[in-house]
Amino acid sequence: MSLDNFDDEIDLRNLFHILWNKKLFISCLTSVFAIMSVLYSLSLPNVYTSSALLAPSSEENSLSTQVGQFSGLASFAGLGLNNEGSSKTQEAIERIKSFEFFSKHFLPNIQLENLMAVKKWIPEENILKYDENLFNPDTKVWKRDVSYPRKIIPSNQEAYEEVYEKILSVSMNKNTGFVAISISHKSPIIAKKWLDLIILNINESMRELDKQSSQRSIDFLNESTQSTSVRSINDVISVLLENQMQTLMLANSQKDYVFKIIESPIAPEKKSGPGRALICILITFLGGLFSSCIVFFQHYRKSLGT
Repeated sequence: MSLDNFDDEIDLRNLFHILWNKKLFISCLTSVFAIMSVLYSLSLPNVYTSSALLAPSSEENSLSTQVGQFSGLASFAGLGLNNEGSSKTQEAIERIKSFEFFSKHFLPNIQLENLMAVKKWIPEENILKYDENLFNPDTKVWKRDVSYPRKIIPSNQEAYEEVYEKILSVSMNKNTGFVAISISHKSPIIAKKWLDLIILNINESMRELDKQSSQRSIDFLNESTQSTSVRSINDVISVLLENQMQTLMLANSQKDYVFKIIESPIAPEKKSGPGRALICILITFLGGLFSSCIVFFQHYRKSLGT
């Protein structure tokens, strides 16, 4: 067969005939891929996702309104009161996703091996199985075979980049302002526990930050009152001082400082992944496609050689 014949229009019936003649080979190879897909999908551990729905604390909106009222007076007196930028809710979301929150408020309260070395969860006994190539649960010793910059004991940065960012999901509905947050793990109980931990710690950490900020502002405003005799400035300072004291009071008294829980986290009974049926379908399809390509390659290579 000459090369010119390959410039002709493709004959679909001829292609089908080529495949039909090799149907046994295609079926066998596709079956191998199908069997491999089943074995592979069954080897994957179940993953469970615990979710919660949060609402911004109502005090945030009231304080924002007050800040807006006082900012004009503050500017008039030469004291800046910034009311621009992201809301407290948006700030909280970014903090939850940050490495700083992970390293200071999440990681110290969990077991690192539960984040980095769990192989699967045994529901009947409610126990975790660890990958013993990474971590020995009996001796509590890490034994990973890694090279620089990785360390035998996973670093905070590795745990954050390789796992935390992938298992955490946080998003805000711009229409309602509600925040959906979820975390995934091979154990549904740990997934719920970690999500409870995140919600608790973001409220507490931001409460503490605002308390410190308000206390610094109160100290500064008290010093400013003593250092100036201009009545207009003292009037504005008094208003600002009242605002900061109210912020401090709310930070000390409000339980749900940033987020109120609308729907609490639960330990899910149903897995969220992996999608074993989809995995089997895709791998089997790829097997059929791969075997067909082999048949065409062999056929046209043989044709070129004759």
